[in-house]
Amino acid sequence: MLNLYHMNHRIQNLSLKVLRRICKSHDIVIADGDLKIILHIIKNNPYPVLNDEYEPILLFEITRETSDQVCNTFKPILEKDYLIQEMD
Repeated sequence: MLNLYHMNHRIQNLSLKVLRRICKSHDIVIADGDLKIILHIIKNNPYPVLNDEYEPILLFEITRETSDQVCNTFKPILEKDYLIQEMD
């Protein structure tokens, strides 16, 4: 059974190296500066990362801090649960 609390904790403790590897393994190209911003947003959010209701908020924050293009490039990582798969 998936323990959401544990998964959220692990995702919020992601390193830049792991996030880079997730992107690379799924042919998603995002500059390191933008990845650092995304990682900062993930780590400093007050909401559970794995909550479906949180996804739009996360994507909005990514767009606000980077650009629509970066957000659209990152979106499959959330929509296809690549973060969850990495934490299994």
